[in-house]
Amino acid sequence: MQENLSDMVKGGATEEAITFHEDDLDVPEQETKETSEETEVVSSIMITPLTDWFIKNVGNFHNIKRPQVTIQGVDTSQQLIMTVLMPSEGDGEERRKLIVYDDAHLQPVLDLPAIDMQIYNNGFRIVYDLKNGIFIKSYGVRKGLISVFCNDIDDILIPYGVIRSKKRDTEVDIITRDPNEVRTKLAEELDFEALQLRYRQSSKTDGFSTNKEAIDWLLERQGGIEDIHHHLQIDNVIIDTLQ
Repeated sequence: MQENLSDMVKGGATEEAITFHEDDLDVPEQETKETSEETEVVSSIMITPLTDWFIKNVGNFHNIKRPQVTIQGVDTSQQLIMTVLMPSEGDGEERRKLIVYDDAHLQPVLDLPAIDMQIYNNGFRIVYDLKNGIFIKSYGVRKGLISVFCNDIDDILIPYGVIRSKKRDTEVDIITRDPNEVRTKLAEELDFEALQLRYRQSSKTDGFSTNKEAIDWLLERQGGIEDIHHHLQIDNVIIDTLQ
């Protein structure tokens, strides 16, 4: 199901959860995507360790809780323990899965309140509302942080730019794009051949007439995906399509 802002605010459940180690969180190296001429840097956001950020923000999320437990030999300043809401089995009983995130004190995140956090099979995604129709989907990966900047177009987040941060970085620049330009691009005729080259799975469809039709389909696919690699691939395909 395609995600929208209402879904994120309500909070969501993951289908499965595992114990993460820092070495498990990685995606292929990608070059930062160039944004259009209308995109400009207007400010920056500080970076903070995941452990510190999580303690301050976990109360914002319906699907994630921080258990109040003490485990002998476990340094909670380095290993983050959380429980994640699992899908309902129809009996009305709430079920949660325990997750231990190793080396969380080394994992950078943006130092802002968030509206949504999802734990995936090989990482996590945090969504931030910067106001004025600008949002960030921030992915935690082994080598640092990947921030995908989005416009809110009719309650759907449309990616337009990416910044990759390393663990030694202390801040992330904010990039913006005129949402009216995005709306214009969405209404344009789709280059379906180019889409097939960017995202091979699209060749199995009947095709699309406009960019918006293709991107609606991509975002719907993304809403059911639990893999960080695939999330980032779709975000980059959308960015390239709307250049």
